[in-house]
Amino acid sequence: MPPTTTRIYGPIVSTADLAAQEKVFTEVFDMELVETLHLDATQARTVFGIDHETEVDGAEVRVLGTPGVEAGVVLVAFSPASTETVRSWETRVSRDALKVIDFYAPDYEGAIARAKDLGYRVIESEASYELPEGTFREAHLWGPDNVVTAFLGGPADFFADFAQRTDGWVSEVQSISAPLTDAQPAVDFYRDVLGWEVVFEYAIDDPSFAAMVGVEELVLRSRNVGPSTREPYFGLIDYGLTEASEGTLLGRARAPRRGLLGALLVTDEMSSLLKRAGDAAGPPVTLDLLGRNQAVLLGTPHQVPHVVLGSHGN
Repeated sequence: MPPTTTRIYGPIVSTADLAAQEKVFTEVFDMELVETLHLDATQARTVFGIDHETEVDGAEVRVLGTPGVEAGVVLVAFSPASTETVRSWETRVSRDALKVIDFYAPDYEGAIARAKDLGYRVIESEASYELPEGTFREAHLWGPDNVVTAFLGGPADFFADFAQRTDGWVSEVQSISAPLTDAQPAVDFYRDVLGWEVVFEYAIDDPSFAAMVGVEELVLRSRNVGPSTREPYFGLIDYGLTEASEGTLLGRARAPRRGLLGALLVTDEMSSLLKRAGDAAGPPVTLDLLGRNQAVLLGTPHQVPHVVLGSHGN
């Protein structure tokens, strides 16, 4: 397969409060508002795969971006707002849904202190663990709608190959983690439909990481899949825990439920991507966003919504 021209723009966050979510990503993660869009009921249903038994009158979309990088986050407020979230504190290690949006913080301690000074909740249990590349640190921030973001600290020369923006408090979205029951179907889907391969693998066996995620012990394995390490990618995670201790959220990442819902992809090859996707692709919707004019919902093996933006004729 030729090199892919399909990339991850960033996570899709469904929210009951656009202003509150926008404040998190602009204040803490240095993004700015790029574009807004209103979807009517038909567009919202088709783009996000909302069944006809669920009430929806439309949706307001705000696209945020990291300056100088085609990456950010997409905030969506459905009307009416759902009373349910994809994740909760009790299901923070459950499988089969996206979990954490990761950002590299060149000044790790300074970025966390800044977030706390701004009034945000950074979990006290922080992780410090060793990889062959050096010592890494991680802390989680819990925001509105139970959306979890992470500050990552580590060797600057390592992150030079894993982030495009390294001169601010934080990078662009570095990765989006997804604990899965079985990652192989997702790996195969990303390769066959999107042209992505596993770009990095690592393992963590550290008590501090277990404490941060809320379990006594774990042996984490991650396969990171995307177009490259220098662009946002998915971290497909196996915590090495029993099914009973983790639980599954399979099928729960469904709009209009609030939280870290899915991901927005952008492509320069919509026609060929749709051919490869086959029945996994939903009907195209005409809309103007990020310089593209067509959106398609991709069904994935792990039932996490992926919305692809492209253009007619490409």
